[in-house]
Amino acid sequence: MGIKYKIIQFNINEFGVNIIELKKEISFKSLGWDKNDIKLSQLRFLITKYINDKKVILQEAQCFLDGRIVPNSIQELISSLSIEDQRKFHAYKPFRKRGISQFMVEYVNKQWEVNHVTLPELTDFAQREDHPLDLRKLIRRFPPMDKTTTQSILLRILIKKCIEMLCECEPQVKLKKIEVTCHQMSLIIDSSIPSVCNSPEGLHQDGSNYIVSALVIDKYNIEGGTSELYCVEKKEIIKSHTLERGEGLFHIDKHSTIWHKVTPIKLKNISLGIGYRNILGFDFNFIS
Repeated sequence: MGIKYKIIQFNINEFGVNIIELKKEISFKSLGWDKNDIKLSQLRFLITKYINDKKVILQEAQCFLDGRIVPNSIQELISSLSIEDQRKFHAYKPFRKRGISQFMVEYVNKQWEVNHVTLPELTDFAQREDHPLDLRKLIRRFPPMDKTTTQSILLRILIKKCIEMLCECEPQVKLKKIEVTCHQMSLIIDSSIPSVCNSPEGLHQDGSNYIVSALVIDKYNIEGGTSELYCVEKKEIIKSHTLERGEGLFHIDKHSTIWHKVTPIKLKNISLGIGYRNILGFDFNFIS
């Protein structure tokens, strides 16, 4: 494990955490489908079909995402699609299951203390936009991770170890308080679609001081899912690695030259029916 460009590729074995034990404490079975992905896919589809109407689509995008009545302007565009395009528009289905949790980490008595923050039944989440058509600026609502996961001792160890890496990358910043948001995601694929991707927005930044863009907990019957980091106006690739179980990628994000994405996954063996990639992601934001 070494630092370059404030990027650290790590394995949880280095933290004294066993991936098998971690999988026992963090279950992905109870996660609900992220239905935001359906409407975001539909919005992206409409923008590609009606690029001259993108301003109107973006103005009504939040209302459309919130699940209220479809705005008239959006409905008119949907109705104007060809029969084949209407079929494609309505054929989108969720491809990720996810939950979210939040922790406040404070430096007290010369050690880091990790305290869970209770979240509402549905938590508002948005990210900084990287370009005008970046739909991540819209407010999405995610359910909290289950109680067993948020109380995991091993999860707290991981958070503390990531904070230590952060401090190693920023020795001049005397941090005392850091907000940590944890994303639990299961990317799922079956034979009905050729591929799915955990970064449909493409190359991006998340808008946090530091992130773990992915820590792979488990994966099954898939190919792809390669993490790629770029710098120098998003053109020069500086890191490319397909994370295996127990491996993660920690790096600087906001106001840096580092941009990231992950390649799509596809089924390795179609006869097995499904494949998945289960990960944790972390956002670290300086409070004081």
